[in-house]
Amino acid sequence: MDFVASYPESGNTWIRLAHAAYHADDIGPSDLVQFDEEESPVSHLMQYSDADPYYYQSVCPFPIERADLYTKVRLRPAAMLVLEREVSRAPVPPLVKSHHLQGRADAFPLWNSQWTDKVVNPVRDPREICCLYADHNDKSYAETAQFMAEGDARIDGDDTGRVQYFLSTWSNHVEGWFNSDESRVFTVRYEDVQMHPVDALYDIFKFLEVPELDKDRVREAVEKTHPNALQAAGANHAPPEAQNGQSGVFHSGEAHRWEDELPVDVARKIEEDHGEMMAALGYL
Repeated sequence: MDFVASYPESGNTWIRLAHAAYHADDIGPSDLVQFDEEESPVSHLMQYSDADPYYYQSVCPFPIERADLYTKVRLRPAAMLVLEREVSRAPVPPLVKSHHLQGRADAFPLWNSQWTDKVVNPVRDPREICCLYADHNDKSYAETAQFMAEGDARIDGDDTGRVQYFLSTWSNHVEGWFNSDESRVFTVRYEDVQMHPVDALYDIFKFLEVPELDKDRVREAVEKTHPNALQAAGANHAPPEAQNGQSGVFHSGEAHRWEDELPVDVARKIEEDHGEMMAALGYL
């Protein structure tokens, strides 16, 4: 299976939407903003997530909502084989959404080469992530910056049995994927996708081995899925990420919001907490 695995607010949904738009004909932004509805023409490409309780319930002998967090971790390998079977039946190979770090939970590895093929890993300036994540979770910038520095940080599940995502710190999350030697990983900065979306997405699709890759079709997918285009389409429809503390792509494509909004002391804390990885990625 191919995944888009990222820290929240790093462009995960945009990349998956662009991939879906590339493979779906006769759709526009108004169709794409409804991608989580069953009647959406791209729902069959956007519905796959490794936190979906359906796959865990398939391998659990009791109601999955009764399973504790680490029981779900132990079930993950079998659940992912069920997911892989579902993905293999899709007419177009979809991208599976994940926010797990490349690491372990309770000594159990979260990833396995048996069902992990290629991973697209979008990253983003953590100061920008702080602004976006704070907004959606109704938390202060200071609280969000502290969360981003916690080694045991997780995205909570819900009462349907949805699995929690293990994030760790922003630095650990980014470094784990950036230096992974267990999977084929393509790391891309959100800012580069934002600045040169056609070229960046073409490179992503090339990594994913999209057959007969056509740059004009990539350009059309970019035009349909750019955050500004989706916002202009009247995207007041909350995407699935909103259920688990992420606002998705339906905010403005404006860059460097943090420079105007983030308090200096919070920006400095983020830079102190994550300076090494920020410098390695060109954010400092």
